[in-house]
Amino acid sequence: MAAVEKFSAEYEPMVGKMRTAFDAGKTKDIAWRRRQLEGIHRMMSENHEAVTEATRQDLGGGKLRGIGEVSPGAAADHALAHLDDWTDDKWISGWISRCHTRPEPKGVVLIIAPWNFPFNLSLLPLVPAIAAGNCVVIKPSEMSPTCASLLQALVEKYLDAECIKVVQGALDETTALLKQRWDHIFYTGNGVVGKIVMKAAAEHLTPVTLELGGKSPVIIDETAQMDATCDRVSVIKWMNCGQICVAPDYVLVHESRAKEFMERQKALVQSSFGDNPKANREYGKIVNERHVDRVQRLIETAKGQLICGGVAGIDRSARHVPPTIIYDPTMDSPLMQEEIFGPIMPIVPYKTLDDAIKIVNSKETPLAMYMYSQSSANIEKVLSKVSSGGACVNTSLEQVIGDDAPFGGKGPSGMGRYHGKYGFDELSHTRTILRKSTLPGFRAPAIPLPNAAKPTPDFVYGIAVKMTLGVVPRGLKAFLRQRMMKRSIKCLLLAVVFGALSRYGIIRSSL
Repeated sequence: MAAVEKFSAEYEPMVGKMRTAFDAGKTKDIAWRRRQLEGIHRMMSENHEAVTEATRQDLGGGKLRGIGEVSPGAAADHALAHLDDWTDDKWISGWISRCHTRPEPKGVVLIIAPWNFPFNLSLLPLVPAIAAGNCVVIKPSEMSPTCASLLQALVEKYLDAECIKVVQGALDETTALLKQRWDHIFYTGNGVVGKIVMKAAAEHLTPVTLELGGKSPVIIDETAQMDATCDRVSVIKWMNCGQICVAPDYVLVHESRAKEFMERQKALVQSSFGDNPKANREYGKIVNERHVDRVQRLIETAKGQLICGGVAGIDRSARHVPPTIIYDPTMDSPLMQEEIFGPIMPIVPYKTLDDAIKIVNSKETPLAMYMYSQSSANIEKVLSKVSSGGACVNTSLEQVIGDDAPFGGKGPSGMGRYHGKYGFDELSHTRTILRKSTLPGFRAPAIPLPNAAKPTPDFVYGIAVKMTLGVVPRGLKAFLRQRMMKRSIKCLLLAVVFGALSRYGIIRSSL
């Protein structure tokens, strides 16, 4: 507690200075936003090898693994190309007065990033936060220390240090940061910590974006094209040792194809990583020994048929767990109840598609769902009956790649969404602005002032009700609205005529 109070006393003036810079309008300037986005692009372009090497030290894997870490540079480039459009006022039609929306920055934003993609998941939220005009504090994970240190050095070199900062630390530092008043908190990680973040945010009524996870299923029916299916499931499952929030968690395969899929996956593990995956530089590491123990427990308690890998190949000190395939594990085992977040592929045969759907729906809503099938009817059945944050048909992971495709969870797998314009909107306040003329004939308020001497006539009330509930004939209503938008005084006469016609029964309605 003393450490938390110490850090809190340190962070309070830091956040205060950032808020002062924000209040002065520094980050609202479009030119400032462009300079920062250009800085992110240069940061990734000029340091991609250092980023890849830092990632390798913390998490292992080859150079291709590093490509996923530098993609925020492309996101920054996309934001630069669309910034003018995103920040423009958007006019709303159908009002008597002129009405438009204007995106405004929220203020000072906290980004709490995870360890599994330390650069990607720190900088991808930073891009829309900057594009929206916010000040930002990034808290990288202490579990990827090499990456956290490099990230801090690069941010200090390439970005405005007054408005964008990196704060390193562990539990005490994060707790102290959460005690501050933020205008938005963006957290990526697990649901347990997500609840802590949300509870802390509630103290100041701070909006949050939670990018969480869950047990993302793969459903493979009897019509699936097995060559493409096996390749596309395998490449994502073993990437980063399965430590990806949208990695296939378990695979449900129709019983007529289950053994075939199992044998193909076993062969792919052999051809991809050889007899000794530990010596293969393309294969990653588990983040720390504590997580090695967690993954080992999942294997030991699975009670299914071990196809390859397993406990015998684990090297705790090297943080190595081999690619492990388990066929038909028990459904009540921790392996089938907890998010795996590691290199284990449970393969579960099912009899009917309804059985597969029932298994998926017995668990919390996942961040992703993958369906492999050549049957349009089966695909639509699964999409309509299984809920998830995002979904892919006959591919995996690609739903998170698109610049303008929203990415986010639902319920226990998260709230809010980002990427491209969706991230900009998430980290902006959309402000409605209405302008009304004070010219003669338009000076009266929208709602008449009460007048005890002249009560509102029934026919005026009737007009108001009809127009409010849309009972006015569409053509007449559209015409009236058009005339109102042109500020024509004739619209008032038309309204009076309509009221009189309605009062004397010439125009009838259900009211």
